[in-house]
Amino acid sequence: MINFQKLFDLPKEEEEDFTFNEIEEGIYFRGHNLWLLVISMGIACIGLNINSPAAVIGAMLISPLMGPIVGAAFGLSIGNRHLIRLGIINWALMIVVALCSSTMYFFVTPFHSATDQLESFKTATIFDCFLAILGGFAWFLGIVRKEAIKVIAGVAVSTACIPPLCTAGFGIANGNWEYFWGGFYFYLINCFFIGVGTWILSIILGYQKYYIQKNKIKNHKTSLFISLISAVILIPSILLTKKKWDKEKLKERSESYIKTIKENHPELAIINHEVYEKKGEDFLKITLLNDSMTISKERLNDHDSLVKDIHLIWQYSPKQQNSESQEMKNMQAQIIGLKQEIERIKIKR
Repeated sequence: MINFQKLFDLPKEEEEDFTFNEIEEGIYFRGHNLWLLVISMGIACIGLNINSPAAVIGAMLISPLMGPIVGAAFGLSIGNRHLIRLGIINWALMIVVALCSSTMYFFVTPFHSATDQLESFKTATIFDCFLAILGGFAWFLGIVRKEAIKVIAGVAVSTACIPPLCTAGFGIANGNWEYFWGGFYFYLINCFFIGVGTWILSIILGYQKYYIQKNKIKNHKTSLFISLISAVILIPSILLTKKKWDKEKLKERSESYIKTIKENHPELAIINHEVYEKKGEDFLKITLLNDSMTISKERLNDHDSLVKDIHLIWQYSPKQQNSESQEMKNMQAQIIGLKQEIERIKIKR
């Protein structure tokens, strides 16, 4: 017979005071921790700059960013003002050092264009909030275990605190405030909800009750305070999630439209299509080869019922005026010939 209570039980492997000392020690930001942060920021900035996911992951593994966050959250849970103050001061110091390091790198680098990696860390959604809460759970579970290094390393990668701060530094260095505010908000929600996860688990495991009874303090308003702050911080992420959802749906509908056009007009050589939003309206730009067979605009717009709220823009690719123009024409002719041959084979079948 399976004992479900033992199966899901979370026994403490350490004494409460030992865990407290471990959390307090992880708060301090000096010496090795300071230089590890500067080095990890450098590695992350290079990874984001050259679009290298491996470098970004490596930076997250060695960064010491979450100690002050967990310390402040744990201090809030057990009503320890000293721990809260230490956590907030060291957390603020970490932000300043991290932003200065990343901004300095993006000032001196010769590559100033935004990469896919940078783009991915400028928009936080509600899913990132959930990920941070789960990361806070895992981090605290790692701390209360005797062997926590593997868990803590995994949390550092999954919650991704370093890359958003690098993205914010990129925004400062290039005067792009969209990247700065996007990256900084991404970092803020990671920190806050890691703290919320720590706070919740400290209650579940009995740490809050132990220290409140030990120190004879009252801590009744904390839950309401954290709930209100969580709701306020969640609002932008919900709006960003909706915006991302709308963008994905627009992309899917556009892909469906392009597929329908190709099926109904195989004689058209569509070489590119682009979907974008401008002044609250959606546009789909479709580019055809110059020598593609011409059909009437009315016929092209036969499928407008699929995309009634998307404005269609048809255009031909610009003509080549250099020495390669003849070669390009030959290639286009071969493509059209192959398409016609495929159609003939289909008819014979």
